[in-house]
Amino acid sequence: MNAVNNVYISRRFNCSIHDLFQWIVDADLIIQWFGPIHLKVVAVKTNLSIGEKFSIQFLKPDETTFSIEGQYLKIEKPNKLVFSFQYIGLTDAPPESIVEITLISIGEKVSELVLIQKFDVTPINMESRSNSWNMMFSKLSDRITNNV
Repeated sequence: MNAVNNVYISRRFNCSIHDLFQWIVDADLIIQWFGPIHLKVVAVKTNLSIGEKFSIQFLKPDETTFSIEGQYLKIEKPNKLVFSFQYIGLTDAPPESIVEITLISIGEKVSELVLIQKFDVTPINMESRSNSWNMMFSKLSDRITNNV
């Protein structure tokens, strides 16, 4: 894999590293921020253990569903999370990838999230991968701010 096949995002959040980790792994919190604005998250299933799976199901405006599924590959609470990432039930879906999230404590109430999404095959719409993560992290920042 080379850098051309990777999405890199770095973003600061106004919360502790422990709180940010919970927002990324807790099903009740994921449902509040994950996914594009035009889609509704209807179900999130997680089992935060290495080798276990997660699933996030979406409802599209035309009432059809699809999901993002993956498997936890590495968990270092609250600093690192690595998982596979695959779209199920979408035509023209991006290829499967590996997502690595590293959390860094900047202060008591400030944390940095660094995301690298690695693709073996470059998606046709690589720029929209970055745009999607940035949009979701904006939603996450808003939810964190409103819940503090």
